[in-house]
Amino acid sequence: MIETSVGENEIGAAIERVEAAVVRRPGFGVGTSHSVTELHDGLRSSTSEGAWTVEADLSPTLGGGGSAPSPSVLLRAALGSCMAMTYRMRAARRGVELASVRVTVETDSELAGMLFDDSSAAPGYSEVRYHVEVESPDDPERVRAILDEGDRLSPVLDVFSRATTVCRTTDIRQTEHGARFARGRVPSEPGRDTTDIRSSGH
Repeated sequence: MIETSVGENEIGAAIERVEAAVVRRPGFGVGTSHSVTELHDGLRSSTSEGAWTVEADLSPTLGGGGSAPSPSVLLRAALGSCMAMTYRMRAARRGVELASVRVTVETDSELAGMLFDDSSAAPGYSEVRYHVEVESPDDPERVRAILDEGDRLSPVLDVFSRATTVCRTTDIRQTEHGARFARGRVPSEPGRDTTDIRSSGH
């Protein structure tokens, strides 16, 4: 486990440097992120991006092994952690002290939505709520302004809130029964197709 201790001044200075680079250099910070998810035994999966690997699994109720958080748990963690980090970043940039930040994320869903193709329920969430608790010696109105700014600038909240185009590309290679792709092997390009899945909010 990597332990870090970064102070408010260091965070604020880092954000200021990045802001200046974006203004000075058109195109700076524009890019595509890339992760790879592989399915292992049963429903257990691992996702790798750079130096990081994240495990996921489903509960035994849904046929999983319960060996890791579910994708829904990871989604809530992504939103909660992004909100908390964004609040700290904006507070450090504006010189507002946050003694503590706690974000509770709740999601509503119906299991039928992911089980039955003809269900009237959506496969995903019908509503997402987050509750923010902050301790700070600063004026509550300044703190509230920081939270509002953080809400406007949170990348993960934006993904949850804004209509986003999602596309799927597909490689299908026929194998013998019981055979699996060799780890890390990518099927050849011929046969690849692209499908526009949806363009909607979450």
